[in-house]
Amino acid sequence: MAQRFSYWHSVRNHGIEGMRVVLFLAFVMTSVLYGQNQLPPEKIKSDVTALQNAVNESVGASLPGWGVLQGAKAAYLDGYGIVVNMEVALDAPATPFSGQKSPEEVRTTAAQRRKEVEDKLTNILKEKTASLQSIAPNESVAIIVNILNTNPAYVPDMPAQIIFTVKKQDAARVKVQPYK
Repeated sequence: MAQRFSYWHSVRNHGIEGMRVVLFLAFVMTSVLYGQNQLPPEKIKSDVTALQNAVNESVGASLPGWGVLQGAKAAYLDGYGIVVNMEVALDAPATPFSGQKSPEEVRTTAAQRRKEVEDKLTNILKEKTASLQSIAPNESVAIIVNILNTNPAYVPDMPAQIIFTVKKQDAARVKVQPYK
């Protein structure tokens, strides 16, 4: 009787031991493969900083002085790519102490600045994305521009956010998506 229990015991453990070996080998192989794909932090930091500075310079030139409310901040997201975030105002708020502008002037100015910012950021993504070394060909770059509508009565249809995305493997096609 003692032998029967030991026989069942060994058969039961035989399947589990085989599974443990397979899982251990899979873990070792994935950790080796995963470790080979990681880039040094210096390369990631230089790409992130370069893109962040290019966005700051470009938007800062289009919206001088008061326009950039929060400068560009970029981060690398593993598995996605680089994400840049910033906040802008396309027109100065109307105050009792500033010169009065007509609603048409405010709308025209805001539309012109929005178009200029969109064109510049699209060009930055087209130029810089292909040369980024820290992202894989299947990863993306995104620029998120949060827009403060300082004159909502004059420009009610202004989006609250515009997101620019592009994949590295297809850097010529930038997707521009406004959100209200």
